[in-house]
Amino acid sequence: MRHAIIEIRRKTIGLWRAAQANPVKALTLIGAVSLLAYVVFALLPLALPETDRSHFPPYLALPEGDFSLSNYYLLYVFLLGTAFTIFGLYLAGLGVAGAGGGSHNAGRTGRPLGPRPDSGRILTVIAAFAVLFHLVMLVVPTLLSTDIFDYIRHARILAIYGENPLIIPATYFPQDPFYNMGGWVGTGSVYGPLHIYVTSAIAWIAGDGFSVNFFLFRGFFVSMNLVNLYLIWRIAARIKPGLERKALLFFGWNPFILILVVSNAHNDILMLTMVLAGFLQYLNRRVLLGALFITMAILVKFIALPILFIYIALALRQNRTLVRRLAIAGGSLLIFAVVTFLSYLPLWAGRETFKSMMTVGRKANFTLPGLLRDLVAGHFQLQLSNTLIQLTFTALLGGYIIWHIRGVSSFRGLISASAGIAFLTPFALFWFQPWYLTMALGLVALRPWRLLYQVSLAFSFSVIFFDSFWWHTPFSMDIQKPLRVLAVFGPPILFLLIMKARDILPSVWKRTVRWSLAGAGGGRAGAPVITDPSRSRMAIEVAALAAAALVPMAAVISTSPQLRSFVNLVVVRLQLLINI
Repeated sequence: MRHAIIEIRRKTIGLWRAAQANPVKALTLIGAVSLLAYVVFALLPLALPETDRSHFPPYLALPEGDFSLSNYYLLYVFLLGTAFTIFGLYLAGLGVAGAGGGSHNAGRTGRPLGPRPDSGRILTVIAAFAVLFHLVMLVVPTLLSTDIFDYIRHARILAIYGENPLIIPATYFPQDPFYNMGGWVGTGSVYGPLHIYVTSAIAWIAGDGFSVNFFLFRGFFVSMNLVNLYLIWRIAARIKPGLERKALLFFGWNPFILILVVSNAHNDILMLTMVLAGFLQYLNRRVLLGALFITMAILVKFIALPILFIYIALALRQNRTLVRRLAIAGGSLLIFAVVTFLSYLPLWAGRETFKSMMTVGRKANFTLPGLLRDLVAGHFQLQLSNTLIQLTFTALLGGYIIWHIRGVSSFRGLISASAGIAFLTPFALFWFQPWYLTMALGLVALRPWRLLYQVSLAFSFSVIFFDSFWWHTPFSMDIQKPLRVLAVFGPPILFLLIMKARDILPSVWKRTVRWSLAGAGGGRAGAPVITDPSRSRMAIEVAALAAAALVPMAAVISTSPQLRSFVNLVVVRLQLLINI
C-alpha cells in the first residue's frame, strides 16, 4: 500500500512538471475534461426515473415516496463523483495558471507575475473555456434553487398587473401561470428597486411563456456574469500585469459560481457587476461615477452598503485638499441619497416598503447565528437569545467595518476590505444562502495571494459537496440544520484557524512541516527524492487529520438533541448488525 502511494506521488510530480513546462496544453486538457464533466452533470437528471418533467427544465427534486432509495444513492454517488472531478480539475487549473504566470512564489509574495511568451495564449484558453462553461449553464436542464421563479413572479406583479411587488405578494394573483412554481408566494420582494425594475422589464418582454421567461431571465444573468469576467480582467490587469490569468480562472471556472450561482440565475451577479464597475471607474479617476455604480449595487441588494463607506473613505484619504474632500464626500452621499430616493419613490408605501425584507432578516435559517441562537435558547428565552446573538454579530461586523474605514489607504486595500466585508456580512445574518458570497468571491479573485482567497476555495469546496444536494438527503429538517451548518461553515473556519496558527506560530509550523516532509522527499533543493515515511509518522498525521475532522463534528452533535438521537439510532443498528 505504501509503495503504491509513493508511486502515485512520483507520477503526480512528473505530471505537475509537465504542466508547468507547457501550461497552454495543460489548461486546454483540464478545460476540455471539465467541460465534459459539466455536460455529464447537466444531462444526468434527464436519465432519472420518476423525476418531475411537467415543465422544462425539470427540477432536480426527488419524490418523497415512490423514488427508490437505491436510485437515490446511485444518483448521489454520481453527482458527488462528478462534483469531485470538476473541483479537482479546477484546483489543478488554478495551480497551472499560477505557475504559468511566473515564479512559484509570485502569488504569495505579491511580486509581479513574470511575463511569458505564451501569456496571451494562456489567457485566451482560460477565457474561452470560461465562456463555454457559461454556455453549458445557460442550457442545463437542472435547478438547485427556485429563486428564478420568485424573480419572475414578483417582476410580473409590476410588469403585468401594475402593482407594487414590495408590498403585494403573489397570493393576490393565483391565476398567474407562475403562481405554483417555487416558493415565497406569500411575501413581497425582499430586493431593491433596481432589481425590480430590471426583472420587470424582462418579464414584460417575455410575456406569459414559460420557456421564454426562463431563458430570458437565465440568459440575462449569465450575460451579466460574463460582464463580470470582463471587469475582473480589466481591473486585475490594472492592479498587476499577469494577475488577470489567475483571477479569471478563479472566478470563471469556479464550480460553486457556475453550478449554484450562474445556473440558478441569482441576482448577486448583478450586484457584483455594479461593484466591479464602480471600482473600475475609481481606477479611471471618475470617483463620483464609481459611487453611482456602487449605489446601484446597493439598490439590488442592501448587503453592498458597507462597501460604499469604504469607497468614500479611500477617496477622501487619497485627496489632500479640503475642497476636494468635501466635493467627493458631499457628491457621493448626494448621489446615494438622490438615486435611492428616486428609485424608491414609485414603489414607496411608508414603513410597509421594507416589511418583507425585515421579516426575512429575522428568520433563523441554516446559519451560524441561528445555530448559536438555538444553543443559547437552552439557557435563556428564545427572544432574549435571539437579541443577544443578533447584537453580538452586529457589533462584531460593525467594528470590522469601522476598522477598515479607518485603515484603508490604497486601491488594493479597498479590494481586500470590500472582499472581507462581503464575506463576513452574510455570516452575520439570520438568513443565509451560499450564493450570498458571490460578490465576495468576485472581489477575492482580484487578490489571489491573500488568506481570504484560500478560505474562499475551502468554502467553495464545502458548498459543492455538502450544500448543493443537501435538500435531497433523507434526514429531517431538525437534523439537517446543525449538519448543514457544520458542513458548510466547518471546513472554511477550520482552514482559517489552521492558517492563522501558521501565521501566529511560524517557527512551530515550519518545524512541523519539515518533520512531516522529512520522510516524504521534502527538504533540500533539486529533484525530490521520495522515501518511505515511517509508520509512526503516518499514524500521527492520520490521527491529527481525524481529530481535526471529528472534534468539531462531536461538538455539534453533543449540542443537538436530534443529532444525538440520530447517532444513538445508528449505533443501535450497527450493534444489531454485528450481532447478526
